[in-house]
Amino acid sequence: MNWMYDVIVVGAGPGGSVAAKQCAERGLRTLLLEKKKLPREKVCTGMVMGPWARTIIEAEFGTIPDEVLVKPYRLSGHAIRVRGALPQVVACVTPITWREDLDMWMVSRAKEKGVEVWDEVKVITLSQDEAGCAIRARRGTHSVQLRSRFVIGADGAASVVRTGVAPGLRVRYSTPLRFCYQGSLDVEQRYCHWFFPKCSVRPRFDLIHKGDWFLLEGSGLRVLKGEISEILSPFGFEAGWKPIWKDGCVMPLLHAQLVSGEFRPAKGNTLLVGDAAGMAFPVTFEGIGVALKSGQLAAEAVSEAAEFGAQASEIYMNRLAPVFRVIARFQTLNERLAQVGAEGPSVLALNLKAAYEETLKAE
Repeated sequence: MNWMYDVIVVGAGPGGSVAAKQCAERGLRTLLLEKKKLPREKVCTGMVMGPWARTIIEAEFGTIPDEVLVKPYRLSGHAIRVRGALPQVVACVTPITWREDLDMWMVSRAKEKGVEVWDEVKVITLSQDEAGCAIRARRGTHSVQLRSRFVIGADGAASVVRTGVAPGLRVRYSTPLRFCYQGSLDVEQRYCHWFFPKCSVRPRFDLIHKGDWFLLEGSGLRVLKGEISEILSPFGFEAGWKPIWKDGCVMPLLHAQLVSGEFRPAKGNTLLVGDAAGMAFPVTFEGIGVALKSGQLAAEAVSEAAEFGAQASEIYMNRLAPVFRVIARFQTLNERLAQVGAEGPSVLALNLKAAYEETLKAE
């Protein structure tokens, strides 16, 4: 069979970039597809949280340049603010960036290793058989037919590749919003501030400063719309302030299906990584680190399958087992936190601090 590519990676986020880079380094002809025009923005805090995110970026791409970061460049940690309790501080040095800049830097490093990159390509369908994988896509006004031995789906929460892997999967989504304001509030800007106004883990939102802006983010913005001015007024937020812009995204809630085995993020020679596989960590919902980790594992599985003429899915699922164990542990922790609010604000705040410390140190 004459394939056009050995590997096609769909999605130019962290998971897609590291998977494509590793495949190219292993001598596989690799194409990286991105739906939007590069560089493109991604709704995300932009915090490089946890050991997987920091160590994998350092090992695969190098030290993040200051020009890719945004002031204050590195946060000192997180402040957890449960109404009725004293704030709890979690120390954790965290580089901070706009995802547009971070992701484009990674894509550029992948190109240096021989990855071919196409942007503004919308994948329409994916199919596979014993001969390989076929993608039908649209590039500008043109229809494109592509074939490869392997496909790695890193195309985010609303993954098209996922529909080819698990067409009958029922997905429940969370819908975080992001409001961006010009200026600053009277809080320590070297911390991400997490607000839990209802003495429960949901609804919540976070406040983070980036350069000349501050952002409010989270699925709680919609539910707490009438309370946010009151919550933030002690820090200088005024009722009636309008955001310079607002946007949002969706997040698949697939932890239970992953842990139970109901959903397998791999089929044949098609593998899913990061948000496409629903692998953001419960509790913090940090996604960069687990996207990078699963991207690495997908590239390793593809390389082994290519060498021995095997299917990549079983190799990948075996390599994912430690990741699933971490997700299962944090899912249990998240479920336990949902019950703690009944014990009072101080108990919830202390338990949230402990949970954040555990998730931010996960390896």
